[in-house]
Amino acid sequence: MGGVISRCCNNSHESNEELRGRVVVLEEEIREMKRARERDAWAYEHRLADFASKEEEWQREMRKKKQQEEEEEEAMLRRKKLSREDRRVPCLEICEDDKEQRHFLVECMEEEQARREEAVAKWKQLYLTIKTELDDLIQRTREGERFGWGTEESMMERLHKDLRDREESMETLRSHIAVMAKEASKKDREIDILRQSLRILSYRRKGGVGRNNLARGFCPLAGGREISELRI
Repeated sequence: MGGVISRCCNNSHESNEELRGRVVVLEEEIREMKRARERDAWAYEHRLADFASKEEEWQREMRKKKQQEEEEEEAMLRRKKLSREDRRVPCLEICEDDKEQRHFLVECMEEEQARREEAVAKWKQLYLTIKTELDDLIQRTREGERFGWGTEESMMERLHKDLRDREESMETLRSHIAVMAKEASKKDREIDILRQSLRILSYRRKGGVGRNNLARGFCPLAGGREISELRI
């Protein structure tokens, strides 16, 4: 009977130890998942900050380029206006003297005006091309970031789901361990009761032998001699 009780205790103890080991492993996996999630979140925030700095730099360059274009255009218009004003008086004087020279000067002015307008048109076209490329780059970068964010969101959702599943499994194991601990405590109490019962039975048996000896008139401490002899 004692051997059966001992085997039951050993099996219960091994079961509890195995469950506790599984809980420890699950807790370590959950901690590792949390650390991985924190690393992913940090990397994503770092990429966002990097993208924001690049976008700000692009916008700064665009504003600077636009300002330079406007300043150059204004300077060109001022030079054109001054050139017209400077050439107006001598042109009128020459025109009064020589019509051919006046016609030649008019043609030169028209050619110069055409060249200036062509240069302005080229600058405008270059500005529009650069602006279009930058806008397209920013748009594609934003779309790629949104796609990456959606991918990371789905990955985070999967991690959260896996984490919740593992936490639920751990709670189930903890509940099982608590039940097993209660059962083990109950078995320990039953074993204590059985041991006490065995002790009581053993004492009763020993007590029965003593009473029989006294009834027969023997004293075990006196080497088996009768009580009447001791009294004499």
